[in-house]
Amino acid sequence: VTLADVDVDGIKDVAEIRSHLQEVYDEVVEVRFGKERLALRPQLVDFQIDVDQMVMEAGQFLHGTDFIDIAIRYGLGFGQRRRAVPVRFTLNQKKLRAWLEQVAAEHNSTPQAPHALTPADRWSEGSQSAVEIPPSFVGAYTRDWTWVVGSSGYTLDLEASLPRVIDALTRPDQRQVDLVLDETKPPAPSMLDLSAVLSDTLSNFPGFATVYVRDLTTDEEATVDVDVAFSGMSTMKIGIAAAIMRKLPHGISADDETAQQVGQWLDYALGESNNYAANQLLAFLGDGNISTGTSYFTQVMQELGYTSTYMQSGYDSNVQLAQISTPGNQQTVWDTNPDSNLQSTPREMGEILSDIYDCTQGKGHLLEVFPNDITSDECSQILYYMTHDEFQELAWAGLPKFKQQWIVHKHGFAFETHSDVALVWGPTGPYVISIFLYRKNWMDWGTSNGTMHVEYLCL
Repeated sequence: VTLADVDVDGIKDVAEIRSHLQEVYDEVVEVRFGKERLALRPQLVDFQIDVDQMVMEAGQFLHGTDFIDIAIRYGLGFGQRRRAVPVRFTLNQKKLRAWLEQVAAEHNSTPQAPHALTPADRWSEGSQSAVEIPPSFVGAYTRDWTWVVGSSGYTLDLEASLPRVIDALTRPDQRQVDLVLDETKPPAPSMLDLSAVLSDTLSNFPGFATVYVRDLTTDEEATVDVDVAFSGMSTMKIGIAAAIMRKLPHGISADDETAQQVGQWLDYALGESNNYAANQLLAFLGDGNISTGTSYFTQVMQELGYTSTYMQSGYDSNVQLAQISTPGNQQTVWDTNPDSNLQSTPREMGEILSDIYDCTQGKGHLLEVFPNDITSDECSQILYYMTHDEFQELAWAGLPKFKQQWIVHKHGFAFETHSDVALVWGPTGPYVISIFLYRKNWMDWGTSNGTMHVEYLCL
């Protein structure tokens, strides 16, 4: 015979039975709140085994058919059937509820938002990840920078947990119980979070650093000082390509000799940063005249609403013209000593590439402004030529697996300024990223390259 799942066979004295059962059922119950381990002593909730009731119920086996079955088996030498009396108990449910309420008050948690874990943080925690450094890299490399995605919050479901705890109190062994918890997932990192992380990351840059990020699925943006004028550099060639497609009647068509020549210039200008080819494109925009071509380019940018993007000369000009006043070069945040002949802002360069991508999807600003002059196929041709820029430093090398992943980008260099404007695909996105860095007198390669890696890792 078992009483409350405890074998009391051979114990005939009620006092002995009571002592034996109380010893078993006075053991602490381990209550688990997630990873937390809590001890519940049965006495705290007035839990008591009702031994007298169970002994009385066991007396039924001395009468009637049960007794006859026992006697026959004993007489014939057969094994006895196991007979069980279920656990009988009392407890103070108000006290148990109060104990669980206290547990909830002490252990309920709210979701923790994602945050940045810097290389310094990782070193302080004694955790360093394997670093894959490009063979040609020069500078301070910090690939250990990463996001911590946040943690869920947990709230005790008291009503659902109550019967579980009672069940654990009434078991002679395996006296553990997992409380029922309602999980609240952490919020995904937002563009606002990203802006804050980027701003903090760039605060120690020895000059002026800006970044523009746009989620092309949601059109959400993360920005740091993106409306400041910079030298246009080779990144301006993205805008030149958009103006070219407006000028060409049918894009780079196979049966058009002139278009094929323009396509070759685009290939050199976007894929190899060839300034001579870029000037040939400007001459094409101006029907043979570079100066007229720069005016055409500027007019296209203005029609698209880009008021801080302009060109007054081709690349490598020996004539420095007076600066045209724009919102970008009239702001007071920072003076990046921009080239007065060709200027833009990180935001506008990012938006131009965003427009080109949207156009490839048959939507967006370019098609709205120039519905009869630009097609989605022409925009796809721009991205095709941009894929020939295979320079795998700057932003590209910031990819988690830069040797296996691909981006579409255009980088640019001037003596005080470096930039990279990229279209990136990942688990989400795609995204457009526009990074511009300025350092007075000279932008050294190590500082520029290392900073762009970190900025990209933030993304």
